[in-house]
Amino acid sequence: MTVSDFFNNLNPALLVLFKNNFTISVIHYTSIFLINVIAYAYVFAKLFKTLCFSKMTFDWLPMINPYVWPFSFFRIVTQPYFSLWSTLLPSIKFEKSSMDVSNIIALEALNTLVFLLTVLTNEILMILEETEKFLIT
Repeated sequence: MTVSDFFNNLNPALLVLFKNNFTISVIHYTSIFLINVIAYAYVFAKLFKTLCFSKMTFDWLPMINPYVWPFSFFRIVTQPYFSLWSTLLPSIKFEKSSMDVSNIIALEALNTLVFLLTVLTNEILMILEETEKFLIT
C-alpha cells in the first residue's frame, strides 16, 4: 500500500480529521523536519562507512603503520563501532586458527542503514507530496 492509497482509502470519519488544514500542516512540517534529520543521518552514515572501509583497507596493507598520524585517525574513530560488533559476534574457530568476521558484518550493517534511510526518505517524500496536494487545494 502506497501513501497515496492510504490517503485515498481513508475512512470518512478519519477523512474529516485529515482534511483539517491544521492537521495537514502539522503532517507536512513534520515530514519536512524528518527529511532533514534523515538527510543528516544519511550523510553521517555514508561518511562513517567510508571511514570504516578505509580502516579495514589500511589494516590489510602491510606497509602502512596504523599507529602513525593519518592512519591512526581511522583506527581511533572507528574502534568503538568495531569493538561493539566484536563483542556481539565472537570469532569463528577452526582447528588451529580463528577468523573474525565481525568487521565485515559491521560494514554490511552500515550499508543496510544507508539503504533503509534511502527507503524511508522516499516514503516521507510521498507523504510530503500528498500533503502538498491537500494544502494547495
